[in-house]
Amino acid sequence: MDSKLDINFDGLLKQNFAIIDVRYRKYSASNEKYKYVIVSVKTDRENFYADMIQELTGRKTKEKETYDLWKKILEHKLKISEQLNRDISIKVASIDLLESKE
Repeated sequence: MDSKLDINFDGLLKQNFAIIDVRYRKYSASNEKYKYVIVSVKTDRENFYADMIQELTGRKTKEKETYDLWKKILEHKLKISEQLNRDISIKVASIDLLESKE
């Protein structure tokens, strides 16, 4: 994957939305290779991504690194999905990214 994801996580949260996943595959309706999975977030917006990371990996993040790490997880998922030519789970991407960094 050549391009980096450009996501304003804080801006989306202020509008009560969060990106919880990105799906990789070829879509017949467009030339895009991936689509964001977005959910409505009404409560606990400040800790939403930190809680997601902890749920997926068991790792607690510092507030200032949370958005950056979530973006890296999404990019890592797309990279692996593209290499395998199939969509992998966000959990697999999360764990693989953290395990390969250590």
